[in-house]
Amino acid sequence: MAFWLILIVSCNSGTKKAAPVNPENKTGIAKFVFSEEMHNFGSLKAGEIVSFTFVFRNEGTKTLVIEKVESGCKCTEVVIPNKSIEPEKEGQIEVIYNSAGEVGRQLQTITVFSNADQPEKQLFIKANITNELIEIHS
Repeated sequence: MAFWLILIVSCNSGTKKAAPVNPENKTGIAKFVFSEEMHNFGSLKAGEIVSFTFVFRNEGTKTLVIEKVESGCKCTEVVIPNKSIEPEKEGQIEVIYNSAGEVGRQLQTITVFSNADQPEKQLFIKANITNELIEIHS
């Protein structure tokens, strides 16, 4: 009888290994909430290089992962210091705009692709560019 008791206890005493937790597979949603979605640089002279940092918060319950970013113009460069943002944490998207060769009212679109509840998010920058070289020849 003691033999069977020892056998049963020894079979159940092993530790069970938990399945590894992958933050990408957590249930829930990731959600962008931006403090500002459009930034106006105002009046610029052609050739000025300016930047603005869009700040957002992941208001979801799942890690937000930025997969890629597209801008409609080679005049914009996008810098993302951290592409994976935990729930309730803040992230940043810096947009650097080079106004060289531009003239007049400009509106540029930056599209952010992610695993958020809204998988494509658009941000906008605008400016009014004065370009003496182009204006003289017009």
